[in-house]
Amino acid sequence: MLCLLALLTGIMLYAVFIGGYTISAVGLFKTITAPLQNLSNAISERVEYGLDLYRNAENYYQENRELRQEINKIHTQLADYEETKAELERLEAFIGIKEKHSDYSMTAPFDVIGYVTNDIYLSFMIDGGSEDGISLYDTVVSDLGLVGVITELSEHVSTVTTILSPELSVAACTSSSREKGVLTGSVALASEGLCKLEYLEKDTDLKKEKIILTTGENGLFPGGYVIGYVKDVAMDDTGLTAYASIEPASDLKNLSMVVVITDFNGKAEHTDAES
Repeated sequence: MLCLLALLTGIMLYAVFIGGYTISAVGLFKTITAPLQNLSNAISERVEYGLDLYRNAENYYQENRELRQEINKIHTQLADYEETKAELERLEAFIGIKEKHSDYSMTAPFDVIGYVTNDIYLSFMIDGGSEDGISLYDTVVSDLGLVGVITELSEHVSTVTTILSPELSVAACTSSSREKGVLTGSVALASEGLCKLEYLEKDTDLKKEKIILTTGENGLFPGGYVIGYVKDVAMDDTGLTAYASIEPASDLKNLSMVVVITDFNGKAEHTDAES
């Protein structure tokens, strides 16, 4: 730094004498030392910053930790809010079902607590049982459509067999033409998440996307409830009748909440339903 100062001083003096003008000592000193002052200030600021970090490291760490905890708390609150909001929306949908079907006696919504292992028909368990007013063969629905029936029952847990299972037969019809058939499951279609509407007229005018409803004729399921939508229509092996593959309105693979319909107009006795 001293060498640099001497060099700069020499250059300035040489410029003054060669140029034929004078410069004040103060101006000359400021001109020469300005770069050194800037460098010194920069070094001083960095040193002061480093010392501040060293002296207050513990405080900064604690503040950072508290901020992170506060952020995590806010994230948790947001997640709880979104979950509560989604649950309220589902509850509103179930309330709409009750308003639309005033003859239904419905339970409070139950959570799906797990699916039956290795069951291609997607049977599942709910956290409600006989203590909650549920009986065998009661109808199980979601806010979107028919799901299945109660087939196993304990005091606080029930098993639901879905409409994908061949064990269930549901009297069904189209929402427009009222053409009737029998909805049941099959191994081949269950792997695709579909069920089957059988015994349709071979010249049926059933088209894709048509809505399929329950008729309520067998007394096991209430009438007029949405089952699903027509995905495809084809002739059966005999060539005498047609059938339609049906996509359930409810997402049976990802159910989280369902309601049990315990009574409705025209419901059959349990012994009739079992037979």
